[in-house]
Amino acid sequence: MHGDARPARRRVPRLTGALITVAIMVAGLAGVAEVPAHADTGTPPPEAYILVDAGTGAVITGRNIHEALPPASTAKIMTALVAVERLAPNATITVSTNAAAREAMKIGMPAGARWPFREMMASMMMVSANDAAYAIAEAAGGSVGGFAADANSTAKRYGMRDSTWGDPAGLTDSTSYEGGPKTSAYDLAIATRNALTVPAIAHWADTRTFDFTDPAGVHHELTNHDKFLPDNGFGYDGANGFKTGYTEIADHTLVATAERDGRQCIAVILGSVDSGYTWAASLLDQCWHKPPVATTRIVLPPVRVSPYETRVTARAAFTKLAGSTTKTPTHRAASTRSPKRGMLASGIPASIAATTNIAARHAARHSGGGGVLTPTRVALVVVLAGVACVWFRRRAVKRRRAQRNARRRARAKAMRSGSLPVVDGRYRTGTRVGPPVESRVRVKRNYIDLTGQDSPADTDGGQKTDYLGLN
Repeated sequence: MHGDARPARRRVPRLTGALITVAIMVAGLAGVAEVPAHADTGTPPPEAYILVDAGTGAVITGRNIHEALPPASTAKIMTALVAVERLAPNATITVSTNAAAREAMKIGMPAGARWPFREMMASMMMVSANDAAYAIAEAAGGSVGGFAADANSTAKRYGMRDSTWGDPAGLTDSTSYEGGPKTSAYDLAIATRNALTVPAIAHWADTRTFDFTDPAGVHHELTNHDKFLPDNGFGYDGANGFKTGYTEIADHTLVATAERDGRQCIAVILGSVDSGYTWAASLLDQCWHKPPVATTRIVLPPVRVSPYETRVTARAAFTKLAGSTTKTPTHRAASTRSPKRGMLASGIPASIAATTNIAARHAARHSGGGGVLTPTRVALVVVLAGVACVWFRRRAVKRRRAQRNARRRARAKAMRSGSLPVVDGRYRTGTRVGPPVESRVRVKRNYIDLTGQDSPADTDGGQKTDYLGLN
């Protein structure tokens, strides 16, 4: 027994060391270290979370960052992104029966009412109004199903990996669209990073109170549900949004953003047993003490949101540039009348243009650029260039084939006319056209007798004539 025990005792440390080595390697490959429970939380960790530097996109830490979970009302961040890419800031949205029938939380928009997009966005982002979320989604996608298709295609363009978007309000009960959306902390951080560059979204996420009167004359006083904002309950120093959420299936969810000393950070909490504010604070506290680089070797994709007003401005600039290179017409069309007061020559409100400039500068600072050269347009240019190359290549091949056929026809014609020389019984090398026709040329030859005398027969002046056909 002792002979077996000693080797066993020697093997245990080696096995333990091997397991530790493997664990370190796995942690290195994953590139994400879990945050230890903060002394002030007193609660188990959320099912998933992530901490990201918004400026560089570097993932600082996280847990289960690619696990797809129900996001509850934090899904409204994606709803807002899809909407700002497809709806004008001054759009008016008609409330459908389906949107008006959404359960609380709701702002109380009756079916058939026409609300400004701005006030719907404020209601959705500040107090998480489900009826506003549905009305916005139906206006952007034509229907909830159309919105879901747009949301999933937009998610792919942004570089999301784990999401299935559907219900615009993030509902997960029997009234939800196809059971509700699922997303990961990683993908929700991508959505938030894009939303931070759009003032039409970020402004409402950072607004604590807002009062307005709806088209029916009803006065509304909104107080942001996000208690993470300063002087709003929890009050984290530097907090500037972003969205809260809760359903029985999703539990508590939270996306919190904060800025200190010019540095912006994002904390995403999914599946928390409480509000998630303490865990978000614990994560953000680490951000200010970590370098803004990808110590985990994980970096979010660049910002790719393309707001409606930015595309309109770019299109107007392109049209103006194209028009300056052509001759100015002598007559004026109805669309070229002088703009109204407060409007640009392109017909875009000056206030919208100012907002566009702010968004463009913010996006350039955080993502290193953007504008006209979107990935979709670059891909289209590459495809068109490839098609052009193939077309020119085929044209060159057809031209060379036609030249070869012309040379063959010319050679065959010359051979038929007898203008090609015959060498060693064959036509010029490379013709590959049958044997030559029989020649009628005869050659007169002399036969000399070996004794030095002429042959007595068939003589003609001492010479014997023989006619041979030349083959």
